[in-house]
Amino acid sequence: MRATLITIATLTALVLSPAPGRAADPLQGPVILARSGAHPIYIWDASTYVARLVTDKNVGVDGLRALEATSLLALSERAKASHANELTIQTIYSRTGAVSPTYAAATFGGVERVCTLTASRAALVRSGDKLAHSLQSGMIPPEVRVGLTGKLPDVQ
Repeated sequence: MRATLITIATLTALVLSPAPGRAADPLQGPVILARSGAHPIYIWDASTYVARLVTDKNVGVDGLRALEATSLLALSERAKASHANELTIQTIYSRTGAVSPTYAAATFGGVERVCTLTASRAALVRSGDKLAHSLQSGMIPPEVRVGLTGKLPDVQ
């Protein structure tokens, strides 16, 4: 009986654990094509993703790395169907302001552009998972240009 429970627990852990070399966090929020052509630009509205990072109190360096890695995975998925040589993704989220007494809800505080990632289509298709894993580990691969333009919100 005990051996069966241990086997079930081990198999469950293997099934639910992320694949090696892949960022652990799934994409949440829409990714839209903002500009097509020779150098397409995608915009990921990561508001839901960032809200989860705040809830998990993961808004430090690790949260930012997870956001970058997930952004790169989203870009690598889009690179498979692209004919462009280079692709860019801008990651944004909606900031919230003070709670409105009239509506008892947080007000809109603007849009925060957190980062911009650019990479060649060939590198994204060939090794997008490895590149994302490197970003999540804190190493910026030479194939990826990272521009940090914002920050994650403070834990509330």
